[in-house]
Amino acid sequence: MMDPITHAVAGIVIGSKAGVGLSVANGLMIASTLGAIAPDFDITTRLWGDYVYLGQHRKFSHSLPGIFIISILIGAILTPFYTALSFGQLFFWAVLGGLSHSFLDMFNSYGVSLLWPLMKKKLSFNLLLIFDPVLFILLLVFIYAGNNLIINLWTIGIFIGYLLLRILMRQRAYRLVKKNLQNEYPDSKLVILPLRFSVWDFIASLPDKKVVGTVDSIKRKVRILGCFDNIRNHLGQAVLASVLGKYFVDFTPYYHISCEASEGKYVARLMDLRYRVKDRFLHNATLVMDSDLKVEEAIFQPFNLSRKIYLNI
Repeated sequence: MMDPITHAVAGIVIGSKAGVGLSVANGLMIASTLGAIAPDFDITTRLWGDYVYLGQHRKFSHSLPGIFIISILIGAILTPFYTALSFGQLFFWAVLGGLSHSFLDMFNSYGVSLLWPLMKKKLSFNLLLIFDPVLFILLLVFIYAGNNLIINLWTIGIFIGYLLLRILMRQRAYRLVKKNLQNEYPDSKLVILPLRFSVWDFIASLPDKKVVGTVDSIKRKVRILGCFDNIRNHLGQAVLASVLGKYFVDFTPYYHISCEASEGKYVARLMDLRYRVKDRFLHNATLVMDSDLKVEEAIFQPFNLSRKIYLNI
């Protein structure tokens, strides 16, 4: 997710343009700021564990219906404190804050289910970092500018230019990886994900394997970190048909499944290829099946392989 400070500052920027300026007396700014940070209140689902939290994060609260419902609550809570403003005004500015939250979150690799429940797929532009210092500085400039039209227009122009620069950097990263892999993996389908300012993760998918690594779009260096063979179709179908498999596919669009036979059982391992910590992937899962492919044990391993959540099967 985009960091909460950036979201709060974005909400302040929106509300500060309402004409009253930076003040707690500016109810529209308070509404937009609360609207901008409220979608991440879904972190409260972590009280029921990481399985529930990661399964729900960036779904309802980040969707259009969720933003409208949250904004209704914000408007209802603030109306008694800002009697000079109508519920409709507070609701509208809370909606703007909520939309800014989901809009910014769409720019990183996690994405948001903006059209939930009509479409569960997360929308992601894969352009910005979770904390993007350039974006943060531009938001601060917006606050400093107040209602100065010239500075605001220049800042908008710089932001658009920065997005175009990120697109060009990603395209260069794509070409570098494609050129590096063309001899050994000519038909790979590439996904480029932001890691640091000039460094990107890549996932190259082929019919029989996946290749992952990093690429520096400025230094033009490509580094392959791993090559994973895909499992046979009937094993993969059994894994994806399980409760754990369905959860994992819903959780991440970029995953890999490996499987090994041991003592008459199949042990399948699922990896979320989006995020790495040193030499391992952040989120994993393990599924144990018998020789008839019936699930005996399902384990979700968020954040650390030693962190195990056993599912009821």
